[in-house]
Amino acid sequence: MPSAAQFTFIIRYNLMVMLFFAFLEVKLSFSLFHRLHLKIAAFNLLLPLLFYFAFCRWQPAIAEAIFAIASAPTAAAGPVIASFLGAEVGFVTTSVLLTSPLVALVLPVTASIILGGGTASFSFLDIAVPIASLIFIPLSLSLLLRRIWPEGAQGVRKYQFLSFRLFLVNVFVAAAAASEYFKGQQSEQVGVIIGIGFTIGALCLLQFKAGEWLGRSHLPLETGLALGRKNTMFSLWLALTYFSPAAALGPIFYILAQNLYNSWQIYNYRRSSITGSKP
Repeated sequence: MPSAAQFTFIIRYNLMVMLFFAFLEVKLSFSLFHRLHLKIAAFNLLLPLLFYFAFCRWQPAIAEAIFAIASAPTAAAGPVIASFLGAEVGFVTTSVLLTSPLVALVLPVTASIILGGGTASFSFLDIAVPIASLIFIPLSLSLLLRRIWPEGAQGVRKYQFLSFRLFLVNVFVAAAAASEYFKGQQSEQVGVIIGIGFTIGALCLLQFKAGEWLGRSHLPLETGLALGRKNTMFSLWLALTYFSPAAALGPIFYILAQNLYNSWQIYNYRRSSITGSKP
């Protein structure tokens, strides 16, 4: 249903609701902060630019797809996966809280560097305002609700199941936009799709392994999740708003890749729990 591409505007609002539900569950505490979080944040900000400039000269669509997904903060689902793996949930939660506002502040700068090189003209505020509002509005509302009306916040948590439905809607609309885009392209675009798929799969594995390497002496599973588990809904919005539907294929492929990797991790963890061996 490529005609559903006309509803891409709802991705932003669905994402804000999903983030609102996610932020209701996190508790701000400096005791959870670790110096590894700074390394994760640095990688999260530098890798997108490095990857983009490595690919932009010979394959701009792949470069945009990589930038869109590599720029995303740690996914709100990261702490959930950490609990499945018996890992430190607080560490991954802190990464969500750190990288989300940090991306909102820094991404307008990095994105304006990239977009400024194109034919269109973008100012810092053109990018900063929508990105900052996307994250800070749900974060502020969740903190405010928990502060002034704890009972109401508890009642809202009962509807968290809606996040998964909103997630599916966003994936469907983004896939429709990509379908609409490629419907009018030539057959050689199939090669671009395949290239994006393989590149994003490699990127996913690289980010998880880079995160695990960062925390090799302390919480490798947690650092791998913090860097590798990406907020793909944020990337979908970024790609469709500032790049192209072709770039939106990056987050779509990443959804598959990161869930395959985490499923493999959970399988190994549960198998090791039964046999008594290390995962």
